[in-house]
Amino acid sequence: MLKNKIISAVITLFLGVFIIPLFIGDTYSIAHGIYGTAFTAPAMLVAIVVSVVIEKYSKNKNVIFMYIKHLLCALIFALLFSLINFSINTFKDTMYLATLMGSIYITIFVIFDYLLKSLKKSR
Repeated sequence: MLKNKIISAVITLFLGVFIIPLFIGDTYSIAHGIYGTAFTAPAMLVAIVVSVVIEKYSKNKNVIFMYIKHLLCALIFALLFSLINFSINTFKDTMYLATLMGSIYITIFVIFDYLLKSLKKSR
């Protein structure tokens, strides 16, 4: 279980480098993806731990409910990140970017975690 989550996190960070620039700025710049991934990599350690806890203690193992739980945790983490980096002039922008990036990264993470579980079950 933990191995799948670590692999999913690595894939998520790799894909995030190319996906995040689509949502930031007027032009596509891989620098935005690298910047986003640099700040997201430590957060993925938290995501792995939270994901293991969610999976272990959830009574309902439906993939949609599991995704919603992961997404809520990502949004709470984004809110905490925005509050830590609080500046009255940039709060809305920081909140928007943190929420957007958190939602994208957790969606990719959950998709690959589910695919790896399905692949393991089919073997």
